[in-house]
Amino acid sequence: MDDPLDSVTEALLLALPKVSLHNHLIGAVSAQTVVDLARKHDVVLDGGRDAESLYDHDSYEDLDEFLRVLDVAGSVMRDADDFRRVAFETLTDGGAALGVVHREIFLSPPGHPGVPYRTIIDGVLAGMREAEAETGITSRMVIGLNRNDSAAAAVELVEQVVEYRIDEVVGIGLDYSELIGPPGRFVEAFRLAGRSGLHRTAHSESGPPPNIEVILDELGGERIDHGYHVVDDERITARCVDEGVTFTCTPVSSDIGRYSGSGDGTHRRIAQMVDAGLRITIDSDDPPMFGTDAVNDFRALARALGYGLPQFAGFTRNAVNAAWLDDSDRAALNQTVESRLSALGARAAQ
Repeated sequence: MDDPLDSVTEALLLALPKVSLHNHLIGAVSAQTVVDLARKHDVVLDGGRDAESLYDHDSYEDLDEFLRVLDVAGSVMRDADDFRRVAFETLTDGGAALGVVHREIFLSPPGHPGVPYRTIIDGVLAGMREAEAETGITSRMVIGLNRNDSAAAAVELVEQVVEYRIDEVVGIGLDYSELIGPPGRFVEAFRLAGRSGLHRTAHSESGPPPNIEVILDELGGERIDHGYHVVDDERITARCVDEGVTFTCTPVSSDIGRYSGSGDGTHRRIAQMVDAGLRITIDSDDPPMFGTDAVNDFRALARALGYGLPQFAGFTRNAVNAAWLDDSDRAALNQTVESRLSALGARAAQ
């Protein structure tokens, strides 16, 4: 896994146009930014951690440890400018500079205790606009419900989303610990979102395959985040192939967490998903927290599975089709992606 790829492949991976559908704002905060914001708000990081010791990637096979560190990052984001800064950084240095042309940002309001919903949205929106003006990257917001909270709290959050509805907020998701919060608990919140015209997705990484059908049938989910265990059930796999369900996969973080490849770097579940004909996209989840980025997750699949431009272009096209955009914005994104893929194909043929 540590052997470098050849320089041609590395250049292709960097130039590959990427459409990012699974990227969490809290998880996208660089360690240095966490330290800066902690200093700004007079927060003492636990254990006296600094930027070098804040993120311990290898410990995250313990989901509770990862969520603890995630909450630390969320706790130091307190005013609109904090959210502007983090959104701008993930869309520029963590996005456009690595070939990302469009990103849906998962926001987790429950992860920022005491911060008003509007403060979060207004700050992120300012960062999105600043990033687009500087680099051309486009973006949208998806509001994540915390499945460790009550069903009533989830409904209350969706009500806030609906009350302060802006075009850039396109849908809701469901994240945090699946063992504590199975998807069926949140039917009411998801139905309210559906009636209000919001798109819907949910994480299903460690739960059993039937959870996928709960998300599709009871929550009205249009995509599945992660979903590697789908291949453990042939019937559900066949159904998802037939219905064209898109799975937003994150190879590096899920491998560390022992979901997409049992922690051995093979990414065999992703290979099984591809071989079964499932539609998948590739993203980086919580990049700095897992020591990855928008290029590195593709690099991991190139090394482990031998995937190249044909497969990666297919993943990007899947993401264009699954992005929550209106017809005109999707057409514009598709034009950008196809133009870059055409140029990339010409380079690869030389």
